Amino acid sequence: MTFARALQNMLARRSLSHPKSPYGCVTLSGGITTLVPDASTNAQQIVVRADQALYNAKAKGRNCYFSFEMQMDTHEQLQSLAKH
Repeated sequence: MTFARALQNMLARRSLSHPKSPYGCVTLSGGITTLVPDASTNAQQIVVRADQALYNAKAKGRNCYFSFEMQMDTHEQLQSLAKH
């Protein structure tokens, strides 16, 4: 999530125009997955899980990341940080 936030911040600072975006600029969404691999783990399983997380992020709106393992997205993290 830290890396995802850094990517979002970098892209936001660039402020690349995108007239069709509700944000008016290019945004970035992503799915994050983590696991401890074992003998039955393969790359396709990891990609599928990250893809599922991406669709979860997109369902929440644009410009966010989601991780099932953390059960948190970047919007929730930013709200949590703002309270502290």
